[in-house]
Amino acid sequence: MTNAANLIDLMSEKHLELRRKVAEMDGEVLNRTETHILVVVEAAGRISISEIGRAVSLTRQGTHKSVQGLLEGGYLEESEDSPSRRERCMRLTERGQKACDKQLAIKGKLEKRIELKLGAEQVRLLKRLLEEEWTD
Repeated sequence: MTNAANLIDLMSEKHLELRRKVAEMDGEVLNRTETHILVVVEAAGRISISEIGRAVSLTRQGTHKSVQGLLEGGYLEESEDSPSRRERCMRLTERGQKACDKQLAIKGKLEKRIELKLGAEQVRLLKRLLEEEWTD
C-alpha cells in the first residue's frame, strides 16, 4: 500500500484492498459490478433493469450486459410480475441468494479480523463516522 496523504486516497486504497480479499475468499466468477447488482436486487426484492443501472451508476448498455450475464449464469431471473416487456424486473434466483449470503458471511469474517486488529470500539467508531452524512 502506498503512503496516501489524504483521506480520499486512504479510503479508496482500503476499499480496494478489502474488495480484493472478498473476491479471493469468495471463489465465485463474478466481478465487482455483478456482485454490486446482486446486492441491489437483494435489497429491493424485485427491481427494474433501469433502476439497477441508476443504483450502480452504469450506462444502459453496461447494465443490460451485466444483467444478461447474471441471467445466463443463473443468478437472476425475470420476475413474473414485470409491468411490461419494456420495463423488465429482476429478482434473485436461489443461486443468486446463495451468492449474496456467501458474500455477507465473508464480509462478516473480514470485519471480525479488522476488529481483532483495531479493537471493537474503534470499529464501532469507524462505522458511526462512515454512516454520517459528510459529503455535502
